[in-house]
Amino acid sequence: MMNLRRWLLSLVMIMLLVAAPAPAKTFTYLTTTVEEIAASLPEKPVAVGFDVDDTVLFSSPGFYYAFSNTDGPNGTNKYGPKPLSSDLFWKDMSCDFDRFSMPKESAREIIEMHKKRGDKVYFITARPEVKGEILTRLLHREFKLEGQPAAIFSGRTSKGVFIKKHGISLYYGDSDSDISEAHEVGVRAIRFLRSPISTNKTKYNPGMHGEVVLRDSEN
Repeated sequence: MMNLRRWLLSLVMIMLLVAAPAPAKTFTYLTTTVEEIAASLPEKPVAVGFDVDDTVLFSSPGFYYAFSNTDGPNGTNKYGPKPLSSDLFWKDMSCDFDRFSMPKESAREIIEMHKKRGDKVYFITARPEVKGEILTRLLHREFKLEGQPAAIFSGRTSKGVFIKKHGISLYYGDSDSDISEAHEVGVRAIRFLRSPISTNKTKYNPGMHGEVVLRDSEN
């Protein structure tokens, strides 16, 4: 039987052939570049925050495995009818399947800019917290970060709580809630575009909160 790694990598190749639906609504928005963002920041280092899934990582391989899993009784889904409500899935995702998540090149570029400035880099994900997570190690390795905070798992708590707590002055995210929760605590937010083949079909309407969008950030 094909092992999990080969199976997931094969799924990625299949997904590359499938176009995802466009956002539900189209809003007019301005775009920005890494250079323009850097020029807008104060000279002294600041704290910045990043969402994880579809912002800095293309993590759809693990999610696709969960949605299509048939290892349960009588060929049912191992994680139940709603995989994203399964504690087992989130444990598997954050402790194992993130091995198959791929860093986005646009994230590499902007994180590198913040590193050169000496900024403190936080990652805040809406995933529930689990013991034994490998996400922090993966993020720090892939983006070559040293001495930075561990990933924050906000679960059902608004990311705004953690944005405010850690003095984050600029937050990046792909979902509507990433932008709105930053705005709720008076923090500037910049939208990342999702990959057109992302499995994430949650609320995604770039520009709906008047935010600017990082150019070419779907890649």
